[in-house]
Amino acid sequence: MILALAASLLLASGVQLPRAAAKGDGSSNFSSDELRSLAAGKLVRRPVAQRRGDLHLIGGTSFQVIDAPIHVVWQALLDTQHYPRMMPEVVEAKLVDKAESKRTLFMRQGNLSMLEVKYFLAVNLDSKRRDIEFRLDPSHDNDLRSAYGFYNLRPFKDDAGRTLLSYGIMADIGSGLLVSLARDTVHEWMLRTPWLVKRFIEGSGRYIYDW
Repeated sequence: MILALAASLLLASGVQLPRAAAKGDGSSNFSSDELRSLAAGKLVRRPVAQRRGDLHLIGGTSFQVIDAPIHVVWQALLDTQHYPRMMPEVVEAKLVDKAESKRTLFMRQGNLSMLEVKYFLAVNLDSKRRDIEFRLDPSHDNDLRSAYGFYNLRPFKDDAGRTLLSYGIMADIGSGLLVSLARDTVHEWMLRTPWLVKRFIEGSGRYIYDW
């Protein structure tokens, strides 16, 4: 089955991904070439593909500097209704349940040329650290077997006006001939989410959020 995956929302369980922005601006975790790319507004990707048990996992981590303060990027990442505008192949996103630091989201992904996939995510928020963790919610019926991921936000090089968005994802997108043919394309898109978030926030998002 072909899954038109939104890179920001599928991360298969059992894989630990590095968080380059865990402390400060995370600059010590980047090469000089990566730092130059980030400063120039380019996306930095670190793709990963591996097998774990019966899972065939693809994904990795990616990083993007956004020309907006952290509180603006945080607002956008919590703005479920606008996910289709900042995440690839998201057709529908709904906030099902909301508490102080926990949320449940319903996601529907796909397009007219690909099969749709529907699932629920359990989301944990750390508003003080500006960290988000999500995983597949097993209490609901899901088209996915297992999933989890993260976002975190830090100032880039102590610049309060720019935010380093770090993002991690892994996913098993299924098996079969069609999936095998689409796997490389899906893998490429999975790590583009930070760039799409940047494009949205610096574009039409500029008129939506409290700068």
